[in-house]
Amino acid sequence: MKRTVVIVAVCALLAAAACIYIVFALNGGSEKHIAQISSDGVIVRSVDLLTAQDETFTVTYGSGYNVITVKNGEIFVSGASCPDKICEHHGALKNELLPIVCMPNKLIITLV
Repeated sequence: MKRTVVIVAVCALLAAAACIYIVFALNGGSEKHIAQISSDGVIVRSVDLLTAQDETFTVTYGSGYNVITVKNGEIFVSGASCPDKICEHHGALKNELLPIVCMPNKLIITLV
């Protein structure tokens, strides 16, 4: 009985620590500021968000495309040919844990 209580207490502490880490990682802002854009696993461009000028450019894959916007130190997908537009609805890239992904166009934007 005592052993079971100790095991449950240790598991609860580990779960609490993991939850605290996730909350801080998602809300704490990222120190990383280089956005890396890859298409079909190949890096097509890197953008330093601290020094980048505002711009819009297009990354194509086959007959599909993603319009990527860099504005005020943020990067986001402002247009896409994919049917669900999840990449557009993602909004600006905030941290390295939640990349912008467009599966139909094989696009991934991450902070490195």
